[in-house]
Amino acid sequence: MKKLDKLEKYIKVPDTKFYGVYFYDGEDIELHNETEEFTDENEHVRLTIRDTIENGIFKKYKLVEDLKNSVIEEVKKEYPIKKDEMLAYVEFEGFGKIHSKLVSTDEAINKIKQLNSKYFDENGNLL
Repeated sequence: MKKLDKLEKYIKVPDTKFYGVYFYDGEDIELHNETEEFTDENEHVRLTIRDTIENGIFKKYKLVEDLKNSVIEEVKKEYPIKKDEMLAYVEFEGFGKIHSKLVSTDEAINKIKQLNSKYFDENGNLL
């Protein structure tokens, strides 16, 4: 029987839609207020997102209008937020709570380097 002596290195694909985080400082703030239209041969969509924090309440409003098919999807959410709590901005979604642990891109790169050095030699061979 042959013995496995080398593995190719793989990691989960990073979410490239993710743009950043905001740590609530206790002050009222408008986080995001934008309307965009997207058009191609199959669809014409208008997306409106408004995210605010007022009196310790995070308020999310999202409106997706399919202008070609006259379909509307509206989302309204409100929930309390504590000082120093993190909200993450995701492209086409706006701000919201993230239930995963997040690290900066530099920290992620360092973790990958640590992973490589722990299990592989400089030629990619298993230790």
